[in-house]
Amino acid sequence: MKRFLLVFTLISYALLGKTGPDFDDYFINKTMRIDYYFTGIKNECRISLDKVIEEPHWAGSLNNLIDTLNFGNHLVEVYDNESNRLIFSKGFSSLFQEWQTTAEAARGFYRTFSASVLIPYPKKPIKLIHYSRNKKNEFVSKFETIIDPASRFVKRDKPQFDYKLKACLKNGSPNKKVDILILPEGYTKKEMRKFRKDVKHFTDVLFAAPPFNEYKDRFNVWYLEAPSEESGIDDPRKGVFVKSAFELTYNSFDSDRYILAFDNKRIRDIAAGAPYDQLYFLVNSSKYGGGGIYNLYSTCYSHSDKEESSWWPDYVFVHEFGHAFGGLADEYYTSDVAYNEFYPLETEPWEPNITPNTAKNTLKWKQFVDPETPIPTPWEKE
Repeated sequence: MKRFLLVFTLISYALLGKTGPDFDDYFINKTMRIDYYFTGIKNECRISLDKVIEEPHWAGSLNNLIDTLNFGNHLVEVYDNESNRLIFSKGFSSLFQEWQTTAEAARGFYRTFSASVLIPYPKKPIKLIHYSRNKKNEFVSKFETIIDPASRFVKRDKPQFDYKLKACLKNGSPNKKVDILILPEGYTKKEMRKFRKDVKHFTDVLFAAPPFNEYKDRFNVWYLEAPSEESGIDDPRKGVFVKSAFELTYNSFDSDRYILAFDNKRIRDIAAGAPYDQLYFLVNSSKYGGGGIYNLYSTCYSHSDKEESSWWPDYVFVHEFGHAFGGLADEYYTSDVAYNEFYPLETEPWEPNITPNTAKNTLKWKQFVDPETPIPTPWEKE
């Protein structure tokens, strides 16, 4: 089941025919990065604009400009301001949305999270609308603004790219492939050789796993050699704090094994030197952990010191990419997670692999259910 859903997502994202207008009518082959802030609590969200930045690469498709998947907790739509024509859209999820499901947010404790939206650079003024899902899983407008690409307020300084960009897998132009950018976290300058070896290993792991093995030629894999001052990453429960390149940490949202990055603008500034559709942080650590947020990034620990668990990082690497690229939800039955009650039982999740629905005739995946399979299906594992 999960294999089919990933194949569906891959085909939709990378292989679909033309959706939306002709690229050259509305865009040039650069990126407009829109930085903004989410602020709020469990049932409150406010969005404020930070800044607009011109970046050199547009790695996305030149043909598939309108997102038709309906995945993600947020949706950005871009309209030509003169004609009001929809010219670009993209679904994604965020750190803020995950934090809203935590006990801290439920207590009314306000937090602010930085976020970015990347769109192809428009030729003329645009109207940008940001939507977030409500309790019924419907998209509701939360923020709207007009952006003039010629404005003096657009940040245009040429960034200094001090890190080596290399390709581990290159199958064609970034505009025609899905570009994965792997970033090193907790690898010192002396450990860059290990990082290069790890990149090759996990690239081989990903494209040996179905369905990615069937679509390897649709991907590019890049990596940036951005060293950390110290080896490893923060592990607050053990009192460990290190100077790492991107400030990733265990115990994100108070879940010990959850590895996330919170310095969004630093990440985007460094990654601007490379073409990417998906960001993946490879964490130089032997402690089990990872994370994946749809169309944001994935994280995974690099190795295990124990022979019996040496295969676990390989499993986690593919698993987390399923979240970030395929929009798949966790299917944990008893695991301790950081967020509570993602969906009320009466709400159908947007994720393609979970549902509260027990009516066989209306299941999302009804065509794959054996007539003899009981719904709900008994849990047969201990």
